[in-house]
Amino acid sequence: MNSFTLIWGALKRRKARTIFTFLSVVVAFMLFCILAAVRQGQVGPLAISVAQRLVTSNKIARSNPLPLSYYNKIATVSGVNATTYLNGFTGYYKDPRNQFQIFFFSSSFLRVFPEVIVPLAQRRAWLHDRQGALAGSLLAKRMGWKVGDTIPVESKTLQKDGSTTWYFHLSGIYHTALSSAYQNFFIGHYAYFNEGVADPRGHDSVYIYFERIADARKAQSISSAIDRLFDNSSPQTLTQSQQLETISFIRQYGNVSAITIFVGLAVFFTLLVIISNTLNQSIHERIAEFAIYRVLGFTRLWLVKLVLQESLLLITSAAICGLILGYELTQLLYGSVGAYAPTFGLTWSAIFLGILLSILCGVWVAIIPVLQVTRLHVSDALRRT
Repeated sequence: MNSFTLIWGALKRRKARTIFTFLSVVVAFMLFCILAAVRQGQVGPLAISVAQRLVTSNKIARSNPLPLSYYNKIATVSGVNATTYLNGFTGYYKDPRNQFQIFFFSSSFLRVFPEVIVPLAQRRAWLHDRQGALAGSLLAKRMGWKVGDTIPVESKTLQKDGSTTWYFHLSGIYHTALSSAYQNFFIGHYAYFNEGVADPRGHDSVYIYFERIADARKAQSISSAIDRLFDNSSPQTLTQSQQLETISFIRQYGNVSAITIFVGLAVFFTLLVIISNTLNQSIHERIAEFAIYRVLGFTRLWLVKLVLQESLLLITSAAICGLILGYELTQLLYGSVGAYAPTFGLTWSAIFLGILLSILCGVWVAIIPVLQVTRLHVSDALRRT
């Protein structure tokens, strides 16, 4: 006798109940995907945080700019091998839904971020073109760009000539071993931004300096040396390792990891209650059938396997459907939140965790029905029916 045929027949017996149960699991795992993507959006920057890279920002408020003139002083600090600085804005390509963040770095960007891999010819082309740009491999694929394209980017940042369209020449497409979120960046030259921006407050100002140091053990002493240069300046600076800076930034939004875990636990506890109750009802309605199986010679172990298979089939199939829909939903949401949380997205580890959770849920909710089946007395079950 085919177990799948029996399970499918049992699920079709109460179609409305099965459908609503299936949909509840789908929605639960879609919510799991969104929570996992939000968490990745907050803690994802830790993936590129390295002890050999320092971050210098405004001591009073991280969002406040620093003068470009600080660059020459920072570059003279002993132990600093390379320095770059950053400014930027949000723009879109052709359609406002194609929104992404444009980062303007100095030409030393690739020395400070060696994990960004660009072919030599494309690297040289970018360095020698003020309007040159580097695009992440996934961003270029999503937009349909190829090396050599001229890319018009619409932005609310006004240029001196009154235009809101910034033109870039795609000099290269970079690759990186980091997660997909870091393959969606767009890198331009700070010099192009600085010369073109209309707002005088944006001229000769940067938001962050990045320093690459040779010895991570000297990070604290080098950070202190940089900040001492500007003790009597306005604004003053705060320099720390990129790891500490990222952790500090994450803490501004509270303990997102804990919130994600607690909400996820609440969702899955509710899920367990719903599915367990549904499966209990299904088993209770079919108690006579299980008694007949025993009369026909099927063992208790076979009945246990049948109940487990039914639970796992219902939950894991719905969970996979929820994960697929959740992934598509996070992709759609990235266009709205990607500019503020570049690492927002669903990782493979989150997907595997979701599948593992679905299997655990399937086993867990089958425990009580399995106990009912193993304690089944054939004569009593037949007499009650």
